[in-house]
Amino acid sequence: MISSVRSRRLLTYAVAVGLFLTFLAYYSQTETNGDSYGARQASAATKNAARMRERVNPDAVDSQPSPQLVELWRSTLDAMMKAEPRIQPIKLTESVPETEIDPKYDHPKDQVRREFVILSESDKEMLKATHAQMIQSAKQLGPRIHYAKHFKGSTGPGPRGIVMTAGAKYIHNAIFSLHMLRRSGSILPVQLFLDGAVTDFVRELCKGELFELGAECQSMDAVFSTTPQMPKLLKYQYKVFALLFSSFDDVLFLDADCYPIFNPDDLFISEPYKSRGLITWPDVWLSSTSPTFYEVTGLEAPSMSKRRSSESSVMMIKRSTHGDDLVLATYYNLWGPDRYYRLLSQGSPGEGDKETFLQAALMLGKPFWDVRTNVGILGRWLNESFVGYGMKQAEPREDYRLFSAASRDKHDNEARSKDLQARRMFIHHNNLKIDMPKLGAIMSDAMKKNKQGQLNRLWGDDDTLIEQSGYDVEKAILHSLKFNNDVPAWRIQRLGRRGRAAGVGGGECAGFQSCGQACNPEPGNQHELTQPLELRCAHGGRAPMGNDAEVE
Repeated sequence: MISSVRSRRLLTYAVAVGLFLTFLAYYSQTETNGDSYGARQASAATKNAARMRERVNPDAVDSQPSPQLVELWRSTLDAMMKAEPRIQPIKLTESVPETEIDPKYDHPKDQVRREFVILSESDKEMLKATHAQMIQSAKQLGPRIHYAKHFKGSTGPGPRGIVMTAGAKYIHNAIFSLHMLRRSGSILPVQLFLDGAVTDFVRELCKGELFELGAECQSMDAVFSTTPQMPKLLKYQYKVFALLFSSFDDVLFLDADCYPIFNPDDLFISEPYKSRGLITWPDVWLSSTSPTFYEVTGLEAPSMSKRRSSESSVMMIKRSTHGDDLVLATYYNLWGPDRYYRLLSQGSPGEGDKETFLQAALMLGKPFWDVRTNVGILGRWLNESFVGYGMKQAEPREDYRLFSAASRDKHDNEARSKDLQARRMFIHHNNLKIDMPKLGAIMSDAMKKNKQGQLNRLWGDDDTLIEQSGYDVEKAILHSLKFNNDVPAWRIQRLGRRGRAAGVGGGECAGFQSCGQACNPEPGNQHELTQPLELRCAHGGRAPMGNDAEVE
């Protein structure tokens, strides 16, 4: 009997120890409050990026566009120039009032779409004629969209990848986003289209840090230079040209300040992308498209409750099946400022390219999925005011499962119930752009104390995001800053004649310390960052001497 009791006790202890060890193993995989998480993720990011180097060309930044691309571009630009709507810049009686488009206000189901565009009948007829002309051209040019039939090192059925745009001003934002992309586990190659001159500084980044992250730089100016009649572009017009010039067929587009919080690679082989080939995400606002746009294009004007306006920081498109609407979207963007942008947004927040992609697909009757889960806001309450830092967008597969089952493809904002909200997948940090050379100034401004003299998390206690993502994303961002702040590429730019490096010396170091203080535990903060972030200043805040030092 005694032996039996001892056996049972030993068995009980063994089970208890086994369960405890299992818990520790699980905890070590999911816990995100320690530096080991950052080191582990940084190592994984490096490994994933290494797998991409064989699929990208570090010298592409200096290469010339292929003859096929030049031919397509010349034909497309020629068609768009011939269909230029030669009208006076469109004026508005006023920008769309906030009460018309802010979802926080009560809106009747039959809310009338209001007109704020001032347009003469002759200009309206010009728009109708040139738009109809471009529709025909888009249908002819779409099948000629060029993409690589195979991709070196690719194991998938076709060339898939991520497309981004950036100029010298935002290239550091893109680098940070790429670090976050690789931390997610993504092994997709990246094409970064440069929307300005390729300086020596940018070239060095492209052949160094960006190549290490599995990104290939492409110069849009190299394509534009083949058509000297090309009109001058504004910064928010470039996105569509990157999509037009890419050699990928399946594209996930990300703004330079947008990144996934978990691996996006399988989105291409899942619904809704498989059957639709185009996925767009919503903005905060209701649609503000002018009734005149629908009159010009011949589309039936949808009710105001049918869908939100679009937010174009993230988008997916299959170029081989959406070539014609991609060409039409290019047309809307080329002649966007003072023309189609005004018709599509009527001066609402974010007026620009954001509505052009979905409207082009609607115009040509192409399949798409517009994500129904409302965009979330990242921010915090600070001294009785809300400070927003960015947006969080939904996981499209889960969104599709939820809303296709609930509404059977019914595009209606009424189906956007709080009970039907897909988990979050993409972060668009648009109101606090993480630029490493300017990190000190950025964080010094962001890390303001509350009335109690305490530092709070930038995103507040976003328990839902932490639960959905399986880790503390804000914590991961700070870890990425910690493990990558001394990348040589980020120390190339210099300030002044003394050779001090932007982002690594003087006041910038003080900014890093502010960021570190914000990681200390705070009373009442359930998910406080429990480890101080010791962002160190490389080389004591002085520029390293050598080939990479540029002293004025």
